[in-house]
Amino acid sequence: MEAPHALKSLLQLQLASDSSSVLHLSYVLAHLNQDIFSPSPHLQKWTTRISSLLHSKDPGARWAGLCLAYRTSALSKPTLIECAQTWVGVALPLLSKSEPVPTLKAAIRYLLHVFGAALEVPEFQRHLATPNVPKFSLALISLVEKQSDLELKVLSIRTLATLVPLYPTLHRALAAALTALCLQILNGSAPSATDEELLESASRLYAVLHFTGGKVGAANLWKKSVDETLQFSWTAFLALRTTFPEQNYSASHAGPASDDPLISVPLNLDRLRCGVAALCDLLRTTTNRPVQVPIGPLAAFCVALLSCTTENQRDSHVDAAVRVMEVAATQSIWRAACALVSCLAKTVRYRLAPNLYRIVVIITYHLEQKLPTEQRLWLLQSVHALLTNCPPFHSQIGVTRLVKAILPSITPLLSTQSEVQQSVETNTSQSKKGKKRRREYEGDEVFKLSKGVVCPTKEDGEVAIALQVSLRNSQLTPAIHSLASRVLLSISLTLPIVAPSSISPHPTLHGQLLGKVAEMCVELGRGTTSAMSKSLGLALSGITIDGSDYALTSSMHLQRDTDLLLHPRGPPLVRSLPHIESLSLFRAEESNEELAARTSLGLGAIDELVEEHTAPGAGETNPQPQSPPQSAAAPAAPPAATATVPPPIHFSFSRDEAGAPHDSIPKPVSPHVSPPVVSTSPEPLPSISSTVTHVINSAERSVSTNNAGPSSAAPAVQPQLAPMAVDDDEEEEEMPTIDMDSDSDA
Repeated sequence: MEAPHALKSLLQLQLASDSSSVLHLSYVLAHLNQDIFSPSPHLQKWTTRISSLLHSKDPGARWAGLCLAYRTSALSKPTLIECAQTWVGVALPLLSKSEPVPTLKAAIRYLLHVFGAALEVPEFQRHLATPNVPKFSLALISLVEKQSDLELKVLSIRTLATLVPLYPTLHRALAAALTALCLQILNGSAPSATDEELLESASRLYAVLHFTGGKVGAANLWKKSVDETLQFSWTAFLALRTTFPEQNYSASHAGPASDDPLISVPLNLDRLRCGVAALCDLLRTTTNRPVQVPIGPLAAFCVALLSCTTENQRDSHVDAAVRVMEVAATQSIWRAACALVSCLAKTVRYRLAPNLYRIVVIITYHLEQKLPTEQRLWLLQSVHALLTNCPPFHSQIGVTRLVKAILPSITPLLSTQSEVQQSVETNTSQSKKGKKRRREYEGDEVFKLSKGVVCPTKEDGEVAIALQVSLRNSQLTPAIHSLASRVLLSISLTLPIVAPSSISPHPTLHGQLLGKVAEMCVELGRGTTSAMSKSLGLALSGITIDGSDYALTSSMHLQRDTDLLLHPRGPPLVRSLPHIESLSLFRAEESNEELAARTSLGLGAIDELVEEHTAPGAGETNPQPQSPPQSAAAPAAPPAATATVPPPIHFSFSRDEAGAPHDSIPKPVSPHVSPPVVSTSPEPLPSISSTVTHVINSAERSVSTNNAGPSSAAPAVQPQLAPMAVDDDEEEEEMPTIDMDSDSDA
C-alpha cells in the first residue's frame, strides 16, 4: 500500500481545525521541506487552507496562517509568486489593526520576505512591491510610535533599515519621517539609558537614509549626516566636562548646561553613546559613489575623548554633586572613545597614520594606570585594531612603553612565588622522609584550601591576546622584546600543566589561551629560516593544542610554517644567529635593562627562588645529626660536601602575589653563570661514606672469591674517597690521591 502524501496527512490530521492548527504548528513547520511542495493535487488544497487560516476570526489561527505562509514562500518560489498577491492583501491590513504582538511580528516577517524576493522578478516587483512598499513602511513607522513592546519596535526599525536600501526611490517621500523617527530615539533618554538593541537598530536605520538621495545626492546626504552627528556628539561631550578646566576646543561646540545634574549628566552621557554608535554605523555603511571622510575632525574628537582624566578641576566654584557625577562618567567616555577608535581604524585604515602615534600614546598612558579588567579590555581592543589595520609607527619609546603596559595583563597566567616555593619545598622534602616534619608556616596559606581562579570572567581571559601585534614592531628594544618572549615562553610551559578549572570557570578559555600563546611563541621563534628550523619542536607542539577557536586555524598555521621550512625564501645563514633572535633563558644572558624592566613588572626568576630555598640554613631548622665517634687508629676522613640538586622546573618566571613591582634596586648581573649551590659544612656525612665503603668492600670480597687460590689473592687495598667538594676556583681544587701500589694493568 502506497504511503499517503505528506501534505494530505498534515491537512487531515494537524490542520483539520483552527485550534489544532495552532496546537500542532511547531510539528507542521518541522516536517516541511522543498520536496513536499513539488507539483501535486494536494498543493492547491494546502494554499487554500492557508488562506482560510488568514481570514479566520481567531487571532491564533491568523498567526498560524502567517507562519505557514512564510514557511511555504521560503521553500517554494512558484507558490510565492502565485499566492503573494492574495496573502499580502490580507497580511498588510493587519498592521493597522489592534492585533496581538505575535501576529504583528509574523506579518512583518512575511511581508519583508515577499518584498525582498520580488527584486528578482521585474513584473512581480512592478505589480506587488511598488504600490505596497510605501504602505508597509508607513505602517511600520506607526507601529514604532504607538506600540510599547520593545521587541516589536526593534523588529520594525530593522525591517525599515533593510527596505530602504532595497527601494530607495520609494522611500524618498518618507525620508523626513524616517529621519525624525531616528533622531527621536538617538536623542537619548534620562534617567534610564536607551536600550542597546533599540539604539543599534535606530543607528543602522539612520546610517542608510542617505540612499534616498539617489546616486548623485547620496554622498552629500552622508557627509551632512556625519557632520551633524559629530556636532551633536561634541555638544554632549562638553556638557559632561563642566567642572573640568577648559580645553582648546572650538567655542561653537559648547552647548547649554542644564540646571538639574541628575537629569543633564545621564542624558548627555546617553547622547554621547548614541552619537558614537551613529558615527560608527555611518562609517561602516556603503555609498554609491566615493565620499570624503572627515578624518581630521573625527581623530580630534577621539583624542579629546581619550584625553579625559579625573584629576584636574576648575578654579571657580564647583557643585559637589555635579563633580561626582562627571567624574563617574569618565569611564563611559573612554568606552565610547575606544569604540569609535576601533571603528575608525577598521574603516579608514592607513589614512589614519598621521594621527596614529598620538592616539596610541594616550591609550598607553591609560594602560599604565591601575584600571579594572573591563576598562583594560576596551583599551587593548582599540590598540589591537589600530596596530592591525594601520601602518606601524616608528617610535622606539612609544612601542616600548606600549609593550611594558600590556605585559601586566598576561602575567596573572604565571604561577605566584608562594606556589613555586611550595612546589620546591614539596619536591625537596620527599627525599627527607626520615627527618622531622617542618613546623614553619606562612600566614593565611595554611588555611587556603583551594586555589583562586586566575580569570574569573570572560574579559579577564581576553586581555591576554593583545600583545601579538605589538611585538611585530621593529622599533621595539631588544631588552623588552627578550623579556616579552621569555614571559610568553614561561606561560606556554606553565599552562599545559595547570588545571583548566583554576584558569577560568569557562571550559573553553584554557584551550583558547593555550592556543593563542603557542601561536605567539611560534611567531616569535619563526624569524628567519634558520631560526625556524631550531623552533620546529615548538611549532609542531602548538598544533596539537585542543582549542575551540584555535583548532580551526591550526591547519593554516601548520601549512604556513611547514612551507617556510620546506621552501625557504633565502639561503641558510652560515654564521651564528644574532643575539636578538635567541632567547636569554639564563640570568647570565640578561642585560641590566631587561633586569630593571623585569623587576619593575614584579616578575621573579625561578632559579632565584630555588637558590633562596636550597641555601644553607634556609630550609632546615633542625641541626645536622652528629656523626658517631671514630677510633683513634682510623685516619680522619676528609670533609665531604653535599651538592643540593634542585627539582626540575618547567617554567622560568613567576609573579608576585599582588603583582606589584619590587622596591629593591636591581643588582648588576655577573657575566658568568652562577655555580650550583654547595653546602660547606665541615661535618662529614656518615650515611654516604658508609654506603660507598660497603660497596667497595663487597666488590673486593667478590674479586678475592673468584680467584684460583689463596696464593693468587691480591693484597688488600684500603679504599680512599676523593673529596666531593665543588670549589668556584678550579686552580685551587685538590688533586685526587693516586695509589702507586695498585696494579692498574691487571
